Amino acid sequence: MIIAIASTRAPKVAGVQRAFKKAALMLPGSGLDIVFTTHTVDSGVADTPASIEALTLGALSRARTLFTRLGGACDLCVGVEGGLYCVDEKVFLQSWSCVFNGTRHAFGSSGSIEIPSALARAVMEKGADLGVVVDGFAEQHDVRSKQGTWGVLTNDLVTREDSFELATFAALMPFFNLPMYDRQLAP
Repeated sequence: MIIAIASTRAPKVAGVQRAFKKAALMLPGSGLDIVFTTHTVDSGVADTPASIEALTLGALSRARTLFTRLGGACDLCVGVEGGLYCVDEKVFLQSWSCVFNGTRHAFGSSGSIEIPSALARAVMEKGADLGVVVDGFAEQHDVRSKQGTWGVLTNDLVTREDSFELATFAALMPFFNLPMYDRQLAP
């Protein structure tokens, strides 16, 4: 099975890989041989998406664009997107994944975590990129390529990689648990 990941950033790639390895255990025989390829793909949305609509659009766009670029030379493409959304003046961080097989796509998301107001203002009001702002906020370098904002806010108990693993695992279920997703309710 060839899985094309629409990212080369280590936490995204590792999260997707962990999700597939876990989901493969659900399949009969569970000896699925998985080959991963990674690709740089633009999302078509802001560097820090600021709504669930933008997050899902970015993930879907990455997956579909990569599938087209590869001419279908893979079994599944995975687009992942992290960003923010607002509820009642609170701002939350969330990761999304979209799995696409050329005809069907499915979404999954991580949990959400409220971000500090200083980060929220910088991104939502001033238009800064969360990946840049969190470096100064955490007094670290290239946080997005390591533990991510998730790791900074949870003291590394939940990392960016963990968030993309959960999002991708959820997005895989319509593909890996077909008996449940294809089931119909009795009349």
